[in-house]
Order: sequence, then structure tokens, then C-alpha cells
Amino acid sequence: MKKTTILLGLNELNFNYIKYYVDIGELPNFKALLNNYKLITTYSETKYELLEPWIQWVTVHTGKRYEEHKVFRLGDIVNTEHEQIFESLESKGLSVGAISPFNAKNNLKTPKFFIPDPWTKTPVSGNWLIQSLYQAVHQSVNDNAKGRHGLKTLISLMFGLVLTTPISQYIMLLKMFFERKNPGIKAVILDSILANTFLRLIKSKNPDFSNLFLNSGAHIQHHYLFNSKAYDGEFSNPEWYCPKGHDPLIKILRLYDNIIGRLLKRNIKLLIATGLHQQPHKKITYYWRINKHEDFLKIIGVRDYETISPRMSRDFLVEFSDKSKAISAEHLLNSFIMKRNREEVFKVDNRGYSLFVEVIYSNPILDSDVIISKTEKIEIKQFKSLISFVAIKNGEHNGMGYFLYSENDYKKKIKSEINLREIKDIIEEIAIA
Repeated sequence: MKKTTILLGLNELNFNYIKYYVDIGELPNFKALLNNYKLITTYSETKYELLEPWIQWVTVHTGKRYEEHKVFRLGDIVNTEHEQIFESLESKGLSVGAISPFNAKNNLKTPKFFIPDPWTKTPVSGNWLIQSLYQAVHQSVNDNAKGRHGLKTLISLMFGLVLTTPISQYIMLLKMFFERKNPGIKAVILDSILANTFLRLIKSKNPDFSNLFLNSGAHIQHHYLFNSKAYDGEFSNPEWYCPKGHDPLIKILRLYDNIIGRLLKRNIKLLIATGLHQQPHKKITYYWRINKHEDFLKIIGVRDYETISPRMSRDFLVEFSDKSKAISAEHLLNSFIMKRNREEVFKVDNRGYSLFVEVIYSNPILDSDVIISKTEKIEIKQFKSLISFVAIKNGEHNGMGYFLYSENDYKKKIKSEINLREIKDIIEEIAIA
């Protein structure tokens, strides 16, 4: 029987940390991969602002550099006509399935299944379970961006977890349930749901090529890396933020190790890519988010917009009916500074009819802090009451990524370091062979 091909996207993982845990007796399936698979490094963009996963994974999917695909925002892929690896393989006669491919468009004619990432507005393909799971994950991520998790969302996620988890994994499920209030555990649970769903679908649908993308490792490195045993830097997280002795990174890596072990038992060609990786952040940076975006824009005087959409934690998207309104809002948002230290509060990317807004103020905020506009007579007192703390930045992006494959599945020689865009063709050759 011809082997099916699975691309496992373990977003932004740092394999130096994986090797550390392997060396102290953890992660047996990662150890097997490192002993039996070829590990090469990838490189991509040189500008730091382009080292975003939603840019890098479009490069993986299309085989194009940023200067060619020009996809800068999460979700922007839906406004392009780029051929992705999914359609390319389908056009060559392969059946395709995907769960949460980052910043990918569902442009397949007859997908076996397709669950988009929570931020990309593209069709969901699959049965009622897939549709329900997508809605639960999508709502969970949006709830997180708003700083809350609704009861309906939590019930849907727990239902999805129980429904998709095999009996053999129930001990792991119970452990996660009892640890659910610890930092990073909700992210582990989310990836567990996606992985269990994927494993069930590849068994029942048997696509020739499938892709599972998991992002919780990136999230945990980004927010809790200083708590990892593998981290040997000078910083540590406050006890109230992540208790000493709690290592969220090993929690997610154990889950990934379990997933890899279950995949290796199947008749498959397994490929693993990270897109890029994270290294320790070199200072203490706080992340903040707006609590109620509509109310906040009303307070500062931005009213003539069409829609507002929270994105990843501190970011949000505002859409307008004409460019002049967007420009006015851009100038106003960019004018705000913290009164006591004159530091900027927002960063705005204007795309004509839409603004992508980041809260970039990165220091602690006091109850008495005030923000002011440099151009208008606007003063927002008790700014802290309008925002919420998100996280302390622990990890930052590095453009080097990793790609693993078995030389039994691909016998051509590959350099030890290649451009990220090159792996699309390699993946296709392996899948077609």
C-alpha cells in the first residue's frame, strides 16, 4: 500500500530545547526522530517585521518569498490567487485534508476535510463534528482575544475533547483537566483536540496528503519560556504570572511527543516543519489588550467604521467604508502617548480601507496612568481600567526554522540549510512519489 504523506507543522519550536529535554530522558519519540530522520535548517526573511508565522507559512504553502506573495496580515491569503500546496497536489490527483493550516485558503475542489485556522475567513469542509469543532475553536480563540472564555465555548471544547480522545489517552486527558488552571494548559488542551480530531480523520478519510498545524508550542514559548528548565538566561517570570517549578514548555512537548509516537505507528511518510523558531527575549516586555474595542473607539472619537475584529491578543482590525475615514482614524490612533513617559501606545498599519492596530506600549501600567493625543485635545484618564494584562513576552522570533524528513522517503541530497520556500517542492515530491 502506498504511504500517505503527513506534514506536521509544529509552529516556531526551538529544537535546541527539544534536544535538552531528550538529553535528560524526556521525549522518546522526538529522540527517535532525531536519531533516524534528517534534520535541516531553513532560513527566510531578513527584516524582523517579516518574521511572523502568518507570513512564513504562506511561504511554505506557496513556495514564494514575501516579496512575491505579499501576504503581510493574518487572514490576507483569502484575497489572493496564489496556488498553495493543497491545490497543487489535488491537481496532480492526490486527495487532501488539513486542520488549522496557518493563513491558508480553502480552495480545494473535493477536500477530504479542511478546518481553517481561527483567524482566516475561508470555508470549512467536513461533517457536523468538523463544523462544530471549528466553531468551538474559533470562538475560544476570539474569547481569549477579548480576555474571557464563555461557558458555551468551554462546554463545546470539553465536548470536543471527550468525543475525539481515544480511551488510551484518557489518563492524559484527566491530568490536563486537573491542571487546567495552570499557565499554558488551556493551550495544550486546544492542540490535543486538534490532534485527536486529525488522527481520527486520517484514519477514516485516508487522504493522500494531509496537514496538521499546531500553534500552542509557539504560544507557550512566547509567554512562558523563562520557566523552562531548558532556559539558562537571566530572567524569570513573577510568581503571580507563572509559578516557579511549573514548566509549560515540557507539557506541550510531551503532548507533541505523544502525537509523533501515534503517527509513527502508521504507514505514513512523516514530515515536520516549524516555519521559524523562537529564542529568548532580551528584556521584560508587557503585553496589553483593549477590553471593549467598540467602547474604546467611541471614547477616543473613532465612530465612522464598518466592523471591528479582535485578532491575536493585543491586535485588532478596523474596517471602513472609505479611505479618508481610515486615514483620520489612523492619525488619531498614532497620536496617543503615555503622558508620564511620552511612549507610544499604538502602532497602525493602514491598508486603505482597513487598519491593523497593535497595542505596543510594553511597560507596566499604573492605575493612575493617563494617555493623551499629541494632536488633539483628548486625555484618557485611568487608562488601565480600559485594558487588560495579556502576558509577559518571553520568546521572540528568529528566522531560522527546522525541517525533518526520512531519507527513506526522499533519497535526493538536500543541503543542511535551505531557503524556506524550497520545502514546498520537496514536500510535493515526497507526497507524489
